[in-house]
Amino acid sequence: MTTRKLLLLCAGLAMTAEAPAQDTLESRVRDLLSKMTLEEKVSLLSGTGFESRPIERLGIPSLTMTDGPVGVRYEKSTAFPASIALAASWDTARASAYGRALGIEAKAKGRYMLLGPCININRVPMGGRDFEAYGEDPYLTGRIAVSYVRGVQSEGVAACTKHYAANNQEYQRVSISVETDERTLREIYLPAFKAAVQEGGSWGIMSAYNKVNGLWCSENPFLLTDVLKNEWGFRGIVVSDWGAVHSTVPTANAGLDIEMPTGEFFGGTKLLDEVKRGSVPAALIDDKVTRILRVMFHLGLFGEKSVPDKSVINSPAHRSLARDIAGAGTVLLKNDGGLLPINPSAIRSIALIGPSAAVARTGGGGSALVDPFYSISPLEAAKESLPGTVAIRYAKGCRMAGDVFAIPSSALRPSGGKPGQFGLRGEYFANQNLEGSPALTRIDSTVDFDWGDGSPAEGIPKDHFSARWSGTLVPPASGEYEISIRSDDGSRLFMDGKQILDNWSDHALQSVSVQLALEKGKSYDLRLEYYENTGGAGMTLGWLAATKELEAEAVRAAKSSDVAVVFVGTSSAIETEGVDRTSLDLPSGQDELVEEVARANPRTIVVLATGAPVLMPWLPKVPALVEAWFGGEQAGNAIMDVLLGKVNPAGKLPVTFPRSWEDCPAHGTYPGKDGKTAYSEGVFVGYRYFDKATSDVLFPFGHGLSYTTFAYSNLQVGVPASGARYAREVSLDVANSGARSGDEVVQLYVAQIHPSIARPPKELKAFSRVSLAPGEHKTVRFTLDESSFAFFDPQSKHWKVEPGAFEILAGSSSRDIRARSTIDLK
Repeated sequence: MTTRKLLLLCAGLAMTAEAPAQDTLESRVRDLLSKMTLEEKVSLLSGTGFESRPIERLGIPSLTMTDGPVGVRYEKSTAFPASIALAASWDTARASAYGRALGIEAKAKGRYMLLGPCININRVPMGGRDFEAYGEDPYLTGRIAVSYVRGVQSEGVAACTKHYAANNQEYQRVSISVETDERTLREIYLPAFKAAVQEGGSWGIMSAYNKVNGLWCSENPFLLTDVLKNEWGFRGIVVSDWGAVHSTVPTANAGLDIEMPTGEFFGGTKLLDEVKRGSVPAALIDDKVTRILRVMFHLGLFGEKSVPDKSVINSPAHRSLARDIAGAGTVLLKNDGGLLPINPSAIRSIALIGPSAAVARTGGGGSALVDPFYSISPLEAAKESLPGTVAIRYAKGCRMAGDVFAIPSSALRPSGGKPGQFGLRGEYFANQNLEGSPALTRIDSTVDFDWGDGSPAEGIPKDHFSARWSGTLVPPASGEYEISIRSDDGSRLFMDGKQILDNWSDHALQSVSVQLALEKGKSYDLRLEYYENTGGAGMTLGWLAATKELEAEAVRAAKSSDVAVVFVGTSSAIETEGVDRTSLDLPSGQDELVEEVARANPRTIVVLATGAPVLMPWLPKVPALVEAWFGGEQAGNAIMDVLLGKVNPAGKLPVTFPRSWEDCPAHGTYPGKDGKTAYSEGVFVGYRYFDKATSDVLFPFGHGLSYTTFAYSNLQVGVPASGARYAREVSLDVANSGARSGDEVVQLYVAQIHPSIARPPKELKAFSRVSLAPGEHKTVRFTLDESSFAFFDPQSKHWKVEPGAFEILAGSSSRDIRARSTIDLK
C-alpha cells in the first residue's frame, strides 16, 4: 500500500459518526436539563476515576475517558510515535490520520473522551513532557493540533486538548505560578489552543495544574471564561487535570465544568451547598450541565450502543501508519560524505552499539506511555532487514540510566518460605497505607509488575492499595551493584533494616537507584514497600552488576566492522511526567561511548532516541547523525527504513537544539523561586530568541536534511482575489535537484522590518510538505491572512497590523532561507 493510499484510508471521514442537527441537539439538551433535579445536575460535575457520574433515572450515561495522546492507555493499544515525532513530520495529513486511528481505538474500547492532544509550548529544553507536545512554535503546534483533533473527533470521540495554559515545566508543576504578560500568552502560549477550539472544534479542554499570574488554572476566570468560553466561543467541557482543583466556589465560578478524578471539591454536598447558599449561581450549574449533555449527545452516547469492534485495535493499517509516521518524523541532522544511506551490498559487517540498540524506546514516561501489543528494537529490525551476507555485531557499550532489570528469583528468598523456594513474600493491602491485615499474601517470584489502570489481584482495588515484599537477597557474585526501584506511585526499600531508597510520593513511573558493594552468597534482608494512589500502577525491584567491559566490547565491535551505528539517547524513565531532566547532557557514559566508537571507526553513525534536545560534544567527530525520537512500537523498523534508504528522511526539527543550556531564553528564570517562574523572555521563545540574540546553535528550528537536494526559485507575492487589505498570496517553485525521490518541507516566515514594538526577527506563518521525484518541480502556494502580520498590542489589548515593510522568507529551515521578497502593507 502506498503512503498516499494509507493516509487517505486513515484520514478519511467515511466512518464519521453523525451528530444530530444543531437545533435538534440543543433542544434535546434543554429538554433533558429541564427534567433534572439540582442534586442530579451537581452530581454530573465530578468524576469517578476516568468516568463522569451516570444518572440512571434519566438514562444519562458516564462519559468515559482515557489517557492517550500517543495511543489509548486503556489495556494494550497501538503505540504511535511520540508527539514530537509527529510534529517533526510537519505533515497535517499524517496528523489527521494519527488522530483518527486514536479515535477508532478509543471507541473500540468504549472510551469516548481522549485526553489529548498535549499542545504546550516547549519553553524549557529539559521539560519532562516536551516529547508529548509539538515543539516550540505556536503556529506549527496549532496546525498539527487542529488536524489531530479533527481526526479523533471524526470517529465520534471527543478530544480533550491539554494542558490549558502555560504548563511548560514539570518541576513544581502542581504549585508553580507562571508570571507572564498578556502579550506573551496571546502570541506564544494560547494560539494553538485557540486553533484547536475554533478550527479543530475540540469538545474538551483540560485545565492545567499550575497557576498563571497567581491563580490556579482551574480557577482562573480570565483563561476559562473570558478567553476560552466568551471570546473563543468554546461550547464544550472544561475538565480539570487529575487533582488540579483546589477550591469549590472560585473554581465553579471561574468556569471549570468537571472535577477529576473524584469530587473532593465539587462532590458530596460541597458544591450543592454553595449553590443553595447563592455563592454559585444556579444558572452557572445549568451551563456546565448543558455543556456535558451537549457533548454526550454530539457523540451519540444516548440510546442503544453498538458492540465495539475490537479487531480494529492495532490493526494492520494502524501498525503501518505508526511505522510510516515514525519514518516521516525522523530527522537527518548530519550526513557528511554521504555516509547514509547504508548500502547492504557494499558492506560485509555492521556494529550496532549502545544502550538503545537492543531496546525499543517506544515513548516517554507517564500518562502518555502506551502498553503495546508489539515493539521492535533496532537490533531486531536489523536482523530482519539486512541480508545474511552482512554480519551483525552487537555491543551494549554502556547502560542507560534509569533502566531497571528485575532481580531474578534465583537471587531472592521469601520471608517464611520453604527450603528451596525463591522470590519474595508479597503482602497486599486494600488501602494505600499498609494498614491492618493484608487482603492477600503470596510468593512473587520477582517484583516486576505493570498493572496499568488495573489491580494486582482479585480483592485488591485498582486504586488506593499498597504492598510490602520481604525476604533476602543472595548475590551470585561479589562486586558493585546498582540496586533500583521503579514505581508509579510511591516506593521505598530497606536493606538489613536501613532505608536505602526513598521515592515515597505520588508520581508517574520513575526509578531511583543506589550503588552498593555486595558479597557472593551473603544474605541481605530486604523489605520493599509500595503504595498506589490513582491512575497507573507499577512496581519493579531491579539491579545491574557494574562492569567496565561494556565499552571495551563496543570498541572491539566497531573496529572489526565496516560501519558502526551507535544508538544513544534517553528513555521513559528520564523523560517523563512529574520531573524535568536536570541537564541537557546524555545520561552518563553515552558521550564517552560515542567518542570511543568514533575513534575506533571513522564510519560511525549516531542515532538519537530522545524526546527533546541533547548536547553533543562528540558532534565534530561523527559524520552522520539521525534524530529518531521515541518512535512508538515500530521504532526499530522505522529506524532501519531510514538507515537503509527505504525511506528518504524528510523530518524537520520542531525545536531548536542549543549548544548549551546557558544559551537558552529560559536560563536564569527556570525553574523559578518562591513558587513563581517569570517568563521574562516574553515572546522570544525558541528560534525567536536565538535569532534575536544571533546565537549559534547546534541545529536550528526547521532543520532536516535529505538523501536528495532541493532548489527554490521564483518567489512571488501578490494580493488575493478577495482583495482583503492585509492578505497576501505567496507562490514559489521547488525542484528536486538530486537523484532520489524525496519530500521537502517548505517553510514560510514573516518579518516586520521596522516594528514599533519589539518583535521576533521572523516568525513561521505557513509550511507545506511537498513530494518530488528526481528532476520534478512543483509550484507551492500559500495564503497569508491578516493574522500572519499581526502582533498583540499591550496598550489596546487587541491584535494589530502596522502598515509598512515586511519580508517574506521561504526556507528549508529557520536559518536556511533560500528565497525572499519585501512587500509594503498599506
